[in-house]
Amino acid sequence: MSQLTFEEIKAQIEEWIRLDYIYPEDIPSIELYMDQVTTFMEEHLRGNKRREDDKILTKTMINNYSKNNLLPPSDKKKYSKDHMILLIYIYYLKNFLSINDIQNLLNPMTNTFFHKDSGITMSDIYSDLFELEKQYGIKVRQSIQDVYDITDKQFDTKDDYLKTYAMITMLSYDIYAKKQLVEKLIDSLADKSETKEEQKERKEAARQQEKAEKEQAKKQDKRTKKDSTSKAGNP
Repeated sequence: MSQLTFEEIKAQIEEWIRLDYIYPEDIPSIELYMDQVTTFMEEHLRGNKRREDDKILTKTMINNYSKNNLLPPSDKKKYSKDHMILLIYIYYLKNFLSINDIQNLLNPMTNTFFHKDSGITMSDIYSDLFELEKQYGIKVRQSIQDVYDITDKQFDTKDDYLKTYAMITMLSYDIYAKKQLVEKLIDSLADKSETKEEQKERKEAARQQEKAEKEQAKKQDKRTKKDSTSKAGNP
């Protein structure tokens, strides 16, 4: 593709910032196998790819997300609607956040709402956020157009590279500032988030408690049988 003039860029902005979304009603309610999950994500988000050979989601990615405690394990190799919602969040967040930050952000949601049948569910949250993002998207698109206009007026020159560079710099500053804020907000959740080590400790404590309860039940059963035998031998 040949280099565009700054005027030509203006005509392309609307198309370039148009994103593919996954509408709440399009997320399957039935469980899917991994191949079906990757196919679904590819079909619905392919318009967001920068290059044709870019991958939206792969089996390796899914396995890594589970390994890093970003995604709960599948149920007999099947993934639920809640799994799909988490994968959509991860898809967007991984573009500018570290795995650790995503984990700290999503863990409280997973621990509280994953596979919850009553009250607020993952589906409810996704639907509400989807509506908010649609409304906010209008402001985002307008702000990008504003950056173009400011840059065009600021540089009284026909140098398209300089204007494009200035626009990239302004947009990058906006991204940097918001990324800084997002990271600070995630840090503010840290005390409420469960780290990987804490999660292991919680699971081990639960396992030990379950083991102790079983041992206690066995002892109680033995005492009951002993008492019954004793009574039977002493009419």
